[in-house]
Amino acid sequence: MALNKKEQEILNQIEQELLKNDPDLANTVKESTLSKYTRTRAVVSFFVFCIGLLTMFSTYIVQPTIALVGFVVMALAAYIFVSNTKALLNAENINEWNFKQVYTVLRNKDTSRQS
Repeated sequence: MALNKKEQEILNQIEQELLKNDPDLANTVKESTLSKYTRTRAVVSFFVFCIGLLTMFSTYIVQPTIALVGFVVMALAAYIFVSNTKALLNAENINEWNFKQVYTVLRNKDTSRQS
């Protein structure tokens, strides 16, 4: 939904006041987005999944309890990865789940705020 001219002027005025009063906060708000946060969580959860997988495979004979903990870590990381990746794909209006689409969305910078 687009803003009308009056609303756009008000928004620009608020932005100018914020830049004048607190430039650090303005830069933080300008640079941080929900998709950047979601993308970071998805990438970190992928690496945590790999660590859980390695833990599970390397300890299942020696110490099955540690292997079970590795499995739980792996399962939680997979859930976080899938939910965050799904949110990113929905934000980009992508309905397909294939490796190329997921890799492209996770690798790209925040495209939702670019003009």
